[in-house]
Amino acid sequence: MSTLQRSLGLVACFLLLISSGAARSHAVAGGDLLEFGRLQLHGPVQSVLLEMGSAGQTRIELGLAAGESRELIVPLPPRALDDGPPRIQVQPKEGRAIFVGWVNGDERQLEWERHSPRLRQRTRPPVKPGQIRATLPSLALALAAALLVIGLRSSPSAAFLLACALCCGGVWLVRAQGDRVATRVRVMEGWGTTNGTGSQWLLARSAAGPLSVEFEDCLRMEGTQPGRLRWEVALGEWGHSREAQLDNGTLTAFSKLDPQNRRCGPDLNTWGAMDRVWTRAEDGSWQFHGAWELGEPLPGLALEVPAVGVPPVLPGWLSAGLPMGKRVLVAHMTEGAWAGPARAPGEDAWLRWVAWAP
Repeated sequence: MSTLQRSLGLVACFLLLISSGAARSHAVAGGDLLEFGRLQLHGPVQSVLLEMGSAGQTRIELGLAAGESRELIVPLPPRALDDGPPRIQVQPKEGRAIFVGWVNGDERQLEWERHSPRLRQRTRPPVKPGQIRATLPSLALALAAALLVIGLRSSPSAAFLLACALCCGGVWLVRAQGDRVATRVRVMEGWGTTNGTGSQWLLARSAAGPLSVEFEDCLRMEGTQPGRLRWEVALGEWGHSREAQLDNGTLTAFSKLDPQNRRCGPDLNTWGAMDRVWTRAEDGSWQFHGAWELGEPLPGLALEVPAVGVPPVLPGWLSAGLPMGKRVLVAHMTEGAWAGPARAPGEDAWLRWVAWAP
């Protein structure tokens, strides 16, 4: 066997490993990632780590004194990826933690399915690229490029061209699979009339990084990229926090949303201040209206001002897949405007309302 054939064989093996690893990881991000288990704790307990192998882990921080006992319902990575119970580590070791079993999620699933598919299947915000670093697949591709260059050392020009092509592939892998800066976006998804009380509503919150999840209202959580799911739960005297993060991916949590008596129609905005507003007519044509202040009617078509330039373009993910023949309102909420539960720092808030006006 020639040196070139051996090099090509090694390259094929590396690419096969990359693809098989991606396939295994992709299963981590599929389906509903919101699962719960029941845990019995006997103090003293300061922290508990529940490890679910390739699916991920849950870390719980709390203060349980010696002699105290407590039962918790805790979030866990999806059991479909690891059928056995989690492996448990307790600190300090004198404490005990017993996994009682999984919590039935049928009721939550039924409530999720009561919402219209038009709400559940909307396009979610894309991830904003940030700082990136090399990952295992990109390093494997770089090594494959080096081996191929060695195998083609008798033909420097061909080796140079192939090395350039593989390096471009490596750069693409780094950008596609590297670390990303956390971007937080929430979208209030509405379907119905201008009266928020009679409409169907969901709150979709996406983050490429730690995502705070309120279990009481959350109906579903989905991931978009391969990676292990990691939960960090803190149960302290000054409050509780529950954060989930998907390695190398983005999480979206879907929660119940009650707008109460808030509404906005062409004649009046009692919802909240909006700094950018677009509407779509039944014929599919979009119009930009500028800002819409609280207590005001919908502004007319915002005319182009030469000193400012053309009106801003509606982000494509907000208009993708919307049903035709319905009036649509899309608006970016100003800082401080009501957008459901309290926003995280730097979190954008959008309102996307289909069939919003008669």
